[in-house]
Amino acid sequence: MLLLKSFYSSPRCAHVALALVATFAMGAASDPKSTGANSFEEKVVPFSDDAPKDAALFTFRNDLLTAVRAKDVNALLGALDPTIINGFDGQEGIDAFKAKWKLNDNPAASPVWKELGEVLRLGGTIEKVKDETQFTAPYVYSALPDSFDEFEHGIVVGDGVNVRAKPDESSQVVQKIGRIVVRLYAEESPKQTTLGGETFPWRKVGLPNGATGYIWGKYVRSPLDYRAGFSNQSGHWKMTFFLAGD
Repeated sequence: MLLLKSFYSSPRCAHVALALVATFAMGAASDPKSTGANSFEEKVVPFSDDAPKDAALFTFRNDLLTAVRAKDVNALLGALDPTIINGFDGQEGIDAFKAKWKLNDNPAASPVWKELGEVLRLGGTIEKVKDETQFTAPYVYSALPDSFDEFEHGIVVGDGVNVRAKPDESSQVVQKIGRIVVRLYAEESPKQTTLGGETFPWRKVGLPNGATGYIWGKYVRSPLDYRAGFSNQSGHWKMTFFLAGD
């Protein structure tokens, strides 16, 4: 963070210094990447899904979603590339995937079903890389505008989403928002709440108008949350990575 301090004693220099401070402050307020700004430009990011453009991909994803909802381990493992990337620690392959997601002992309790289910329901982006067609989900990973910092911002993935004064479903609604960029604040132990049989943490957010509040985690995502990559390999789609972070 840049700090601008004046050490001038003359009235003229002090006046110039104050003008510089004002100019800097105005620039920071208009820059979405500035952590010192309370407000920023409102940017709408609509839902996007390229999967229906590719019939084989669309079918593959629907089958994978069905497997996830049924907690079908064999079908899930069958959708994986043999060298699937599981993170940034060099652990690759299906055995590493099974170990990471605890699919060997009590697969029904594995968190993979929730995480992958959320990723798959939130659209995605198709792109051509050389001669290979690739798909990345969710759309949030590819959709954050370049003018925003992926480490500090996320996207609201719903319409009419309640922003509450406190991390509680009965707390006052500060504002209703949908499909916009928000600032995300890191919290060490966010409160978890179960609604409709689903459990998510509350996420503290900053709104474009400078206000802050809390959104139930199902309805806001960071580009660095879990995402999955898929590629069409000789006519067959496979999941090539499933990871979070950077």
